Amino acid sequence: MISRRVRDLRGAPPSPDRIFWSGMWFRTHNNARYAELLPRLERLDAYFVTFAGARVPRGLQYRAYRGLPGTIAQRLLLPRAARRYRRGMLCTEFRQIPLFPGPIVLDVDDPFFEEPELSLFRHPNVVAVVTLAEWARERYAELGVTVPIHVVPQGVSLSSLSAGDVARVRALRRDGEIALGYVAALLSTRDDVGMDPLYEIDHLLELWEEIRAQSPDARLWLVGEPTERARRRLAGRDDVVLFGRVPREQVLAHVANFDVALYPRTKGTGIQAAKIAEYLGAGAPTVSYGYRVADIVRETGGGIVVETPREFVDAAVRLVRDESERRRLAEAARAAGAALDWDVLARRYESEILDRYLTPLPA
Repeated sequence: MISRRVRDLRGAPPSPDRIFWSGMWFRTHNNARYAELLPRLERLDAYFVTFAGARVPRGLQYRAYRGLPGTIAQRLLLPRAARRYRRGMLCTEFRQIPLFPGPIVLDVDDPFFEEPELSLFRHPNVVAVVTLAEWARERYAELGVTVPIHVVPQGVSLSSLSAGDVARVRALRRDGEIALGYVAALLSTRDDVGMDPLYEIDHLLELWEEIRAQSPDARLWLVGEPTERARRRLAGRDDVVLFGRVPREQVLAHVANFDVALYPRTKGTGIQAAKIAEYLGAGAPTVSYGYRVADIVRETGGGIVVETPREFVDAAVRLVRDESERRRLAEAARAAGAALDWDVLARRYESEILDRYLTPLPA
C-alpha cells in the first residue's frame, strides 16, 4: 500500500496496475481489519480521510464527512479517481459505489442484509463482494447478490508476537497458576450509564465465581480499559488481574499466556469476532457460546462451543483440570491461527480477488 493525499489526484497518473481506496481514518482508533489488511495490499493507493484524536473535533469532522459537505466532496473526488485508476477500486464505504464509475471490489465487514445496502451491491460496477464468513456469503446469495462472493475472515497479526514479549508477560504469572483470559477494548458493568452493553463483564464475572469455586489455582486475566465502576468492583481481588489498556501490538503476548481464553458474550453481534482470531492465533484454547461469530472455533476444533452458562462453566473447569486436553486444543487453535495470519490472508486477497477482478477497462 502507498498512502497518498487527495491533491495527488492532480499530479501525474499512477502506474496502470494501481488500485484506488479512500475512507475515513481515526488517529486514536480505527477498524482493526482494515488497519491490518490495507497496508499489506501492495497494489493499493490509499487516500485516508484522517480525523482528529480529540473527541469534540473528531465528532464535528465525522458529522461533516457523513453529511452534505462529505457527500459533495465524494461526488467530486470519486469520478476523478475513476479516470486515473482504470483498474478499479477496493471499496469499504457503500455510499461510494454509485459515485465511482469503474469496477469495484466491495469489502463488507459489518453486513445488515437489508435494502438499500443490497441495492448498492447489485450496482453494475460491483464486480465482486468480499465478506467474513461462509454463512454471510450464503445469505447474500439468497438475497439476490449475483456477483462472485468471496470469504476472507478476520485475521491475526502473528508478526507482532515475539518470544521476548511472551516471556515478559509470563513472568507475571504465579507458580502453578492457570490463567483464564478475556480481551476487550473496554470493560464495563451494567451500571455504567451510556456504555455499549457489548462490553459488560457482569456475566463473565458471574461465570468466574463458579469457575473459581471449583478451580482454586485459576486466575482471571482481563485485558482492556476498565471503567471506574468495573475497577472499583474488582479492587483488592487476588483472583482477578486487571492489565488495563494494552497496545495492540502487545495484546497477543498476553493472549499467548492464556491457558484458556474466554469469549462469554451473550449476544452474537457481528459477523465474526476479531478477538477469537487472536485467541486462535496465539494458540489459546477457547470457550465460547455457540453464536455465528464463534463458528471458526467449532470448525477448527480450537476450543469448546457451548449453549448454556452451566456448560460454559463445566467446559472451562474441565480445561483447567485437564492439561492434555488443553494442549490438544491449543495445537488445533495454533494451526487454525496460522491460516488466519494477516500476511497469509493478504496474499490470498491479492491473488484470488484483486488480481482476478480489477483488470484494466477498455481504452
